[in-house]
Amino acid sequence: MTLALVASTAPLLGCGEDGPSAADPSAGAPGPTAGASTPGTGAGPVTATGAAAEPAATCAPEVRSADGPPEVRGVANAGNSFWGLLFPRGGPSLTTGRDEKIVWRMTGSGTLSIRATGPGGVTIEPVWGPSGHSGSTWTRPGDEWGTGWNFPTAGCWTVRASRSGGATGSAVLRVG
Repeated sequence: MTLALVASTAPLLGCGEDGPSAADPSAGAPGPTAGASTPGTGAGPVTATGAAAEPAATCAPEVRSADGPPEVRGVANAGNSFWGLLFPRGGPSLTTGRDEKIVWRMTGSGTLSIRATGPGGVTIEPVWGPSGHSGSTWTRPGDEWGTGWNFPTAGCWTVRASRSGGATGSAVLRVG
């Protein structure tokens, strides 16, 4: 399977082929939990009223940048942005059953909480992180954290992040 990615020039990840209705303006953990939810994240694109909406349940088509690791542009609440930089192990795509590294950048303030929900409502947390990075050459806005994930099943996974200062965001990944 392939990984849903958005190059730095593409508009948005996580929506069906018609795209979103609104765009972005700008360590161990427990195992999977079926049907678990993340209260208070409100991650999703910003609607005309400023309310957050969830990204579509389908994975976006793959787009790759020729000059560096693949990026994922997520959606965030008003005035914020959410980006992922993917480091798939052993191939071009994230896969199940092994630890995969993803670095995130998110605007806003405060600590970062992050988890992913996949097929059948299974929710996981990172196997390590989020670990703050103090220096980086990646030039997306916001503070940076590294995370490790071990996705138990293939399919579309929605990563939801929130910062204690109120920023929320989400991105959809394809895991094969």
